[in-house]
Amino acid sequence: MKTEGCVTCGKVLRVSENINETGDKSVVIYTFAQTRGFRPLTRSSARRRTFCVSCAVARGFAPPPEGAFNEDVYRELREVLEKNPALKDVAWEENFTPHTRPRLMPGSKPDETLIPKPLKEPLAS
Repeated sequence: MKTEGCVTCGKVLRVSENINETGDKSVVIYTFAQTRGFRPLTRSSARRRTFCVSCAVARGFAPPPEGAFNEDVYRELREVLEKNPALKDVAWEENFTPHTRPRLMPGSKPDETLIPKPLKEPLAS
């Protein structure tokens, strides 16, 4: 599990590395650059930009920003919001009950770093 900050508000989010891990709820946008029209074909590594759900919903329902790149991100967020209307409910839940623990996906294993371990010996007083 790794942590990344929200692009907009800077909130620290636990982001999963693979599909079997469950992190904080977030929306991720991947960007990369690639050459066209000449050889050799060159591609940069993909960069991941993370938005907390509240910021993603706020950005998606706000007026479109200026600039081609910002407008592309805006359109991608709008598309995600149209395909998954439950994001609005998740954003509302995070704003009004921010300390809820993330639920595990069916079939996933709990993160062992979050499980308190019992003491082997009592603490000396």
